[in-house]
Order: sequence, then C-alpha cells, then structure tokens
Amino acid sequence: YRDLPRAMLGERFWADAEHLQRTNPAAFRHEYGGEVVGSGAAVFANLQLRAVPDDELERYDRVYYGVDWGWYPDPNHFGEMAYSSPKRTLYIFAEHRATREKDEDLARVLEPWKNKEIIADSAGNKSIATLRDLGFRGLRGCHKYSAHGGTSVTDGMKWLQSRAKIVIDPVRCPHTAREFSEYEYPIDKKTQEVQNTYIDADNHSIDMVRYAMEPIWQKRGVRNA
Repeated sequence: YRDLPRAMLGERFWADAEHLQRTNPAAFRHEYGGEVVGSGAAVFANLQLRAVPDDELERYDRVYYGVDWGWYPDPNHFGEMAYSSPKRTLYIFAEHRATREKDEDLARVLEPWKNKEIIADSAGNKSIATLRDLGFRGLRGCHKYSAHGGTSVTDGMKWLQSRAKIVIDPVRCPHTAREFSEYEYPIDKKTQEVQNTYIDADNHSIDMVRYAMEPIWQKRGVRNA
C-alpha cells in the first residue's frame, strides 16, 4: 500500500495503519505487510484496536459493566463497554485491573459505578455479598449456563467471535487489548492441529466481557445477535 498515492487510500486508511503500527506491531505486519505472524490459531479474528474518543462515547445508548474476580496471581478485572446491534460491533473503552485487592478497596475504585448494573463471576459469592453490603445493589452474579442449552463459556465465546467487530481502545484498556490479541486456541503438540476448545488462562478480561454482555447474548442467542 505504500506504493500507492496517499490520496487514493484516504487519510482514514493511513491513520488506522499508523495507529495499529504503534499499538500492535504484530497485527500491523500481518494486516498491512502481509507477513505470517503468530500460530494462526487466534480466537478473535474480528478484533480491532483503535482509540475510542470521548465524543464517540457520548453516542452510546447503553453501557455494560462486568467484573472477573481474582487475588494473586489472578487479578480483579473490571470493564466498561457498549454494543451496537445494527453494526454488530462491541466497543470496550474502560478497565480496572489489580492483584491482591481487597473487596473494600475495589468498592472504592468502583464508586462512580455504584448504581449501575454490574455482572460478575457468580463463583465470587463472598465478594458479591460484600460489595452489595457496601451499596452496590445492581451487582449480581452471572449465569453459568445459557438459556440456549450451552454454557456461559461456549455460548458467550461464540457470540463474541461472531460479532462483526470487537473494538478495544488499547490506551484506555491495555490489559484487555493484550489478552484479546494474544488469546489463541490450543495446538496439539503431537499433531500440531488446532483444538476446538478455549484455554482457561490469561483470559480475565475476556471472561469479564462475557459476564457484562450476558443480557444481550442470553436474550438473543448466539445466532441472532
């Protein structure tokens, strides 16, 4: 593309290319340079890392919030996102991540979202109870099984993979951008074949997004979107 006149491609194309080169060099070399990078087993082929400016945030009708619990080495991970049904696009634009974080400390961080509906991993019953006692009445645990017969993991992941785009602001959400970018299917060491399963590691932000978006994919199903 560098051999073409700049005006032919447009300034938006060049801005996107330069931004991706700064934020995700490997993805830039693959998308704009044609290089083969990674193992070819990326789970999220619909990922787009770009800035989500403040004026764009103001256009979202509804915002969703999720929490994945942790302590150490697994972290607490909170995130904020919006979804456009017409565009079938998910936008992730805020995160909080910390290890060895007490429930009371997390509650202070999340004070601005105290009155919001926040969906968390239901395995953290103690943390949910503590934060609800501290005034987070909209906080609830996720459903481990979907309304469509699958599990929260399988149906939630399929819904995420079938979106037209998952847009993540890598400046506002560096941990989320990294995990979504690097998350891959496991490869069989003997056959070198890609396995059709999801690895439960380095996916705290991904789990958090599944919880937050549960009202959408549970209601509409994986196919309907």
